[in-house]
Amino acid sequence: MSRIVNAIRGSTFLKHNAIFFFGALATGALNYLFYPIMARLLDTSSFGEVQALFSLFAQINIFLSVLGLITINIVVNNPAGQKRNQLILEIEKLALVLSLVLMVVSFWAGPALRHFFHFASVWPFVALSAAVVATVPLTFRSAYLRGHKTFGLVSVVNIVAAAADLVFSVVLVALHGKTTGVMVGLVVAQFLTFVLAAMLARNRSFTGSQFRTLLKLPDIRALMPELRYAALVLVSSLVITGMYSIDTVVIKHWFDAYTAGLYAGIATIARIIFFVTASIAQVLLPSVRMSQSARHNRQILLKSLVLLVGVGGSALLLFSFAPHLVVRSLMGSRFLPYAFLLPRLSVVVFSISVLNLFVLYHLALRRYAIAGIAALGATVTAGFMMVNHQSPQAIVNDLLYGCTAVGGMLGVWVAMGLKRTAELNVEPAEVRELSS
Repeated sequence: MSRIVNAIRGSTFLKHNAIFFFGALATGALNYLFYPIMARLLDTSSFGEVQALFSLFAQINIFLSVLGLITINIVVNNPAGQKRNQLILEIEKLALVLSLVLMVVSFWAGPALRHFFHFASVWPFVALSAAVVATVPLTFRSAYLRGHKTFGLVSVVNIVAAAADLVFSVVLVALHGKTTGVMVGLVVAQFLTFVLAAMLARNRSFTGSQFRTLLKLPDIRALMPELRYAALVLVSSLVITGMYSIDTVVIKHWFDAYTAGLYAGIATIARIIFFVTASIAQVLLPSVRMSQSARHNRQILLKSLVLLVGVGGSALLLFSFAPHLVVRSLMGSRFLPYAFLLPRLSVVVFSISVLNLFVLYHLALRRYAIAGIAALGATVTAGFMMVNHQSPQAIVNDLLYGCTAVGGMLGVWVAMGLKRTAELNVEPAEVRELSS
């Protein structure tokens, strides 16, 4: 044990992973405590609505995740303070404009969304768009802190966000808020956490706010060099986020509310694997730099992969060999009819976690081909779902086939890249003789 502690202390990379991992564990515990509590406070149909809304929240927030990753990349590769901060603020202004447009659209499209997803009211969708707006400034402060590798502070911010969401949602549901109450609780939690993150970022030289300049449009000319990279990150993030969260939305559309609610409980458990390993990928992102040697970057990737397999693989084994015990303990007995899906769905989520690690690695190095691979993989997965959706088990199988396709294409692309690199490093015999 002492050797492990000494190894962690002697390695900055392992130290960052240890700090962020335990912070992620605390955050994950609070996040997943949220679901068993909601499963007991809400009826099955309302719980299915909440899960569908949170899946939509994850899909919509992809653009924020994209801009957050760009912010981290800017912080890591641009040490100059004032110019760097101004660029980040312009990106934040763009995100605020987009989120406000989304809120207006939600008012207009509310009735159609209510009908499509079989909701009783349009207000949960309005609250969802408000939560997106509240998340914008929090996202950029957290990304700035991650770019500076202050993972302890990022962990504090994440823990506060998860705890506030749990507390306010429980209170509002207890006051008969049901689905809308949960979403309003999320709005309040995101805003309060932003206040904390803003103070921490200010202490590390990130100053300024877009609230004073909202009447001015974003400076697109200043943002233009980053927009190509934004497209790369967007496509890749859409695939990863979609693959681990789209199943609950699809099932909410194609199946009845009761079935969607039961499946949502199983999906909640399986996603523990993704979120418990997400900290490893998030530490990798600011650790990989374009200015570092390829060998050093690959070593960071290998270390991250070993950590991910160790952590995620342990959860995968537990979920695969004791699914009924896990479901009964975490979600309750009424979700047992779909416990048989947990092992296979856990394999899917574990595969997505590994793919996420590789995707983020190539994003950090701004390798644009990864976006094409991700887009093709998403197309294949969508095709499977369109022709094979007669049961929840079929949806899980579709995701597994999609993960296999993406992994295969990624493997071929990496192998081709390594082959090209090896060929470039091998000089013809005539050249070697002349140079000697």
